[in-house]
Amino acid sequence: MRRKRIGAILIERGLITEAQLNEALGAQAASGGLLGQILVRRGEVAEEDLINALSIQFDLSLLYDLFDQAVAVSDPAARDGIRLRIQRLSLLLKSIAAISAERDFDFLLEILCREAATVLGAERSTIFLLDPQKKELWSRIALGLEKKAEIRFAAGRGIAGHVTKTGQVVNVTDAYADPRFNREVDEKTGYKTKNLLAAPLGTKEGKVLGSFQVINKRAGAFTGEDEELLQFLASQAASAIENVQYFDDLRRAQDSLARENATLREQVGRRFTFANIVGISAKLQEALRLVNEICDSPVNVLITGESGTGKELIARTVHYNSSRREAAFVALNCAALPETLLESELFGIEKGVATGVERRAGKMELANGGTLFMDEIGDMSPSMQAKMLRALQEREVVRVGGAKAIPVDIRVVAATNRDLKADIAAAKFREDLYYRLNVVNIHIPPLRDRREDIPLLVEYFLGQAREKLGKNVRRFSSEALDLLKGFEWPGNVRELENEVLRAVALSGGAQVIGKDVLSEKLLEGTTAKFRKYKQLGAMPAAVQGIEMEMISEYLEKTGGNKERAAKLLGISREGLRKKMKKYGMAGA
Repeated sequence: MRRKRIGAILIERGLITEAQLNEALGAQAASGGLLGQILVRRGEVAEEDLINALSIQFDLSLLYDLFDQAVAVSDPAARDGIRLRIQRLSLLLKSIAAISAERDFDFLLEILCREAATVLGAERSTIFLLDPQKKELWSRIALGLEKKAEIRFAAGRGIAGHVTKTGQVVNVTDAYADPRFNREVDEKTGYKTKNLLAAPLGTKEGKVLGSFQVINKRAGAFTGEDEELLQFLASQAASAIENVQYFDDLRRAQDSLARENATLREQVGRRFTFANIVGISAKLQEALRLVNEICDSPVNVLITGESGTGKELIARTVHYNSSRREAAFVALNCAALPETLLESELFGIEKGVATGVERRAGKMELANGGTLFMDEIGDMSPSMQAKMLRALQEREVVRVGGAKAIPVDIRVVAATNRDLKADIAAAKFREDLYYRLNVVNIHIPPLRDRREDIPLLVEYFLGQAREKLGKNVRRFSSEALDLLKGFEWPGNVRELENEVLRAVALSGGAQVIGKDVLSEKLLEGTTAKFRKYKQLGAMPAAVQGIEMEMISEYLEKTGGNKERAAKLLGISREGLRKKMKKYGMAGA
């Protein structure tokens, strides 16, 4: 019997194009698999549409041929026989439509057994499926049995084993007289098999999934016409079983992926809590206060600060503590790509724009419902700034080479180490885009302006390095820690993290890291500072210079709060006042 190709059905229904079908056929030729599976996996066809198409994947031309025969035959008995066959085939085709639409595996097998027994006039029907790993045939659905106990036996036994192995139809008029018959099944079920018709569950690719059997014809023996009908039903059943197994596998994979995503999202969320941002300095705490206030707000955020201060960490903290945390956080470095690539990376690109280019969604589409983090936004070219401004204003994107506007719901968190106001004055950055991005500005201070955070950061990075390198280092020596606190850190927190990791790697088996394993730049930086004060002349003048610099630095950090500054300096408030008066400093 001829069958309409599933691809043709999908094209007729307007679900796919010829080009999409050809691409899927190419993928099928390259890697195998069912065409419907490939189309669903590629996102070309929805599962529901595929199921509906599968339900009509049989050719009705045989019915039309039989009608023509009935009209042409003059013998009434022969005409009645043809009409009876038409009725049986019509019933069979209706059964197949119900079978193809079913996705519950056990219920599908039950439908198959019921419909086969009805169409072929049998008392009972059974499906035995092959378990390749255990090399067994098994069944737990048998129409006519009150109890659905699972039956298993070696794959080579019985008529079911013979049919599965040879792929041939077997029609037995006396089951107990056939040496291939496995009496063990009757003994387990308490059912008496008299005659039996079995057909292989063969797929289009030639794979045999098992055996489809109908047992005990209600009137007489199974005929050649019955063989033809069971073969047809078995071929349809094999396709339906494969499809249901595929959808079950797909559903399990999707469930597993959903669980993994939930676990990963939870793990990532824990990484980007406020507790994981290390520091007690007033400037950092002010930045975190702002982050906490605007997390759940939909407004765009501009994070400013030098390289290495932790701008992306702050951006992720904003996202993972907001109502958008279940959606994607998508990061894009605007300085890492040339303008032509940045446009397609941001907005997406349509197939065929250039040789070998496939259709691809852009970062803005991928971030839909979530947060788009645009790092180094100040390095974006003027023309890209204009396109970005339009996308933010219209809340939609158009892929490169496309014409369709795609709506997006995103929150933009941008970051830069540049002075954007100066860039606006120099006509290097659009003022309208600046105000579109800079609804809330969060400034991350450089590490040199929050030296009181250095010991805490060192301890935090030390713990990470211990775990990463498997070392038993406990701490830095006081001398080494003083060098770390006194360094200027032009690379900020990132540079400090690398320094700690390097020191732990070079520590050998020591539990306390001394200054000897610190990099030369720290020692040189301290020496240069010493030379600066040495130029002041005698020790009193040098000491005065150091004390005045430290007093000024800590007063600035504490916003002029003398009590807090004195505490950080390790002296009393009165001691601080006396020193300021002694050196003629303002505010004494």
